[in-house]
Amino acid sequence: MKKYTCKCLSAVLIAAALTMTAAPASVQAAAPKLNKTSASLTTGSKLKLKIRNAKEGAAIKWSSSKKSVASVSKKGVVTAKSEGTATIQAVISKKTLTCKVTVTESTENEAQDISALLAGRSYKGTASVNGLDIEALTLSFGSDNAVSGSKLSETTFLPEEFSGTYQAVRSGKTVTITVEADGKKFSYPLKVESEDYSELSASVGGFEVSVVEVKN
Repeated sequence: MKKYTCKCLSAVLIAAALTMTAAPASVQAAAPKLNKTSASLTTGSKLKLKIRNAKEGAAIKWSSSKKSVASVSKKGVVTAKSEGTATIQAVISKKTLTCKVTVTESTENEAQDISALLAGRSYKGTASVNGLDIEALTLSFGSDNAVSGSKLSETTFLPEEFSGTYQAVRSGKTVTITVEADGKKFSYPLKVESEDYSELSASVGGFEVSVVEVKN
């Protein structure tokens, strides 16, 4: 039987430890998941569902458990049709992802103050002019109705910064943002493109502007 000296045994153990350390760790790809697992919509509104960590070119099959309540297109666009609940499914790479959608009747003529819902959110509005993207509107809503940002001047077509207070009132599909800054007051009507207020649109300086939420 072969005997190892203390020094030889130590060398063997160190070599084994180095071998284990040098072995590459297996990296597991992130699993696909929906950007939303639940959503609340009003009748007639739409919501775009997206799949994160999806492999490029992967086939996606969308379906709704109750099309009369909420339907979904081949591109993941959900349309709220009637009051109730429906489960939207996306099957990708043999994995089923779900989003529970609750639909309520819209109140087109009822004005609602949604200032608190926008607190802590930031938005960027971009207009496409002659193939170029121009920053036409930025909004950062803070606590205590504070707001700061910039808007495109209708005379110089340059961004003008402002800081003040705001009130956001929704009526039907329109949210009107009224800002008081530097002793002046101005308002922007924004169309609700997504019921979670992540996507809006507006007309600024004569341009149609897509206003999207900027995640911090």
